[in-house]
Amino acid sequence: METNIETGDTTHAFSAWERRTRIWAFVVALLSLALWVPVGFIVVTAGRPFGVTAGLVMTATVAVYFWRTGRIRRRRAILQTAFPNEWETVLQRDVAFFRVLTPVQQQNFRRQLQVFLGEKQVTGIKLTLDDTTRVLAAASAIIPIFGFPDWEWNEINEILIYPTRFDQNFTFGNSDGHKILGMVGTGSLNRLMILSKPDLISGFRNPGDKHNVGVHEFAHLVDKKDGVIDGVPRIGLERQAVAPWLNLVQRKMAEIESGRSDINRYALTNEAEFFAVASEYFFERPGLMQRKHPELYSALEEVFNQNLQTQAVKLSRELLHGQPKFGRNSPCPCGSGNKFKKCCLD
Repeated sequence: METNIETGDTTHAFSAWERRTRIWAFVVALLSLALWVPVGFIVVTAGRPFGVTAGLVMTATVAVYFWRTGRIRRRRAILQTAFPNEWETVLQRDVAFFRVLTPVQQQNFRRQLQVFLGEKQVTGIKLTLDDTTRVLAAASAIIPIFGFPDWEWNEINEILIYPTRFDQNFTFGNSDGHKILGMVGTGSLNRLMILSKPDLISGFRNPGDKHNVGVHEFAHLVDKKDGVIDGVPRIGLERQAVAPWLNLVQRKMAEIESGRSDINRYALTNEAEFFAVASEYFFERPGLMQRKHPELYSALEEVFNQNLQTQAVKLSRELLHGQPKFGRNSPCPCGSGNKFKKCCLD
């Protein structure tokens, strides 16, 4: 099942999630009703008025449903808020993946980014958090799952932004011991991610280097969707495709080891890091990967449910001629045909 993101068919990105949420809320409410009815029966037999007791039972049941659907109302409120102009500037300036989308796809990207920043925490550690950092952290989350309109990031609650790289003890600085650019938390740090601010920004402002630490770390979380980070992203691989995938990974790692590959050598760490490194390559230079590693490119298309052929052409053009300038007098990215300053900037 491949969703060709050229069609922009993610307009109703959250409708399926909303239906599931309402169904589960209804089920939980029914279960609570099943628990309240015996209690109500005991209360009535003890002499309490039937009408009052039944009313309390139904009120409690409705309250459970209302509580369980609260996230739907909060998300709708988030999406009713105008998309900040500052965020749009960051996307147009720094996120090549966003720039080469169609206007419909860009609008879906904005909606998903709004929801992510509205529901997840991005926290600066010993630094003042700016719009650029928050938007790029969120964009890192949206890019790998853009082919899954109904994706929910249940694996993360908060992103911690460090002012520099850090070490295994989570101390940061500029010494040789501070080599970690980002990491997905485990154990007591479960549902946390840590990113180095300079490396996060650099990953987006150097779109041709096949390196993006934000996308790398969120690729690990895609891998973790089945409960374990092992380099086998079962969300995009059918059972029968797992063995061919592992065989492909081993062959590609052997090519790296022998110096016959342009894939970053950090991919040799293990299968999980190979997947994350290959994901960076796939999203930053899809055209180059398709030419040099066609089998790997095809496999990642399946994993991420994204066809990037059109995007690859536009990204290659940007690398050759430079990215288009975006300002107040540029055509509005909403596709209206008006200038930005007379459309969405107002």
